[in-house]
Amino acid sequence: MASSSSSSSSSSSVTTKTSFDVFLSFRGYASSPWCLDELMKILECRKTMQRMVLPVFYHVDPSDVEEPSGDFGDAFQKLEEKYKTSMPNWRFALKEATTLSGWDSKNHRY
Repeated sequence: MASSSSSSSSSSSVTTKTSFDVFLSFRGYASSPWCLDELMKILECRKTMQRMVLPVFYHVDPSDVEEPSGDFGDAFQKLEEKYKTSMPNWRFALKEATTLSGWDSKNHRY
């Protein structure tokens, strides 16, 4: 996901106007503060507005997302120095997202 001011505002607008959210996790996801912040917004809407969330793990193992490890964890750790205050919240959000029923690309052929 690339972030720009127009995509950020349109994504936030979509996040608050729909009743169903899809969280797409992929190899580069953990290197994007914008994506991690959006995940936190999605999970907050799940709690406050009873929204459904469908996690999709695309070419990333859910266990690598739950406890950031592997390539996913390496990318996530690179954010540590610059975003120290956000890291605990992002870790919690990633862990929470993996507890939800979702779709794992390694279990499906396409």
